Amino acid sequence: MARGALARWGVESIEGVAAESIADGGVRLGNGTNLEGDMVFVATGIRPSPLFRNSGLPTGEDGGLLVNDFLQCVDHPELFGGGDCISLAKSPLARVGVYAVRQNRPLHRNMVAFLEGRPLERFDPGGDYLLILNLGDRMGLFRRKGIVWSGRLPFQLKNYLDTGFMRKFQVSGELQESREE
Repeated sequence: MARGALARWGVESIEGVAAESIADGGVRLGNGTNLEGDMVFVATGIRPSPLFRNSGLPTGEDGGLLVNDFLQCVDHPELFGGGDCISLAKSPLARVGVYAVRQNRPLHRNMVAFLEGRPLERFDPGGDYLLILNLGDRMGLFRRKGIVWSGRLPFQLKNYLDTGFMRKFQVSGELQESREE
C-alpha cells in the first residue's frame, strides 16, 4: 500500500542498491546507473551514529550502544542510553519512535536510582504498537496487530494523535512571553 501511494505520486522507489554519489540533478548508483530528477530523496533508514563503535563501547549488530534490560551499557553500568542509538542485548527492537517514548520514564527513573543507589527497574518494551503513515493528500496507512488499511480515516486518526502528543510539549504564548522578559 505504501509503495502504491508512492507510485501514485510519481515516486520511483529503487531498493537493494547503494547511491555512490549525489550531484546537482542526479544520482549515480553503485551498479553504474545514473538517475536524473528534479528532486532526490535519499531514505537510508535509521542507524545509530558510528560514535559508539568508534569509541570501543560494546555495540549491537546495528552499531547501537549495547544495553541491558535496565538501559545500562552492558560493560559500563554507569552509562545509560535510550531511543534509536541503543540496541537491547536480549531482544533488539524495531527502529520506531514508540520505543524511545516508552523508554523515557524508565530511563529517567533508572539514572536517578543509580545515582541514589536504589534498585533499577527493567524496561518493558510493551506489546505491539500502532503504526500510521501519512501517505499525502490526507490519506493514511494504518497497521496494528495484523490489521492494515489505508484511507482518510487513518490519516485523521494520525493527525489527532500526533497533534495531541505535540501539545504536551508546547509552551503557551503566555509562558513563552514571560520567559523572554
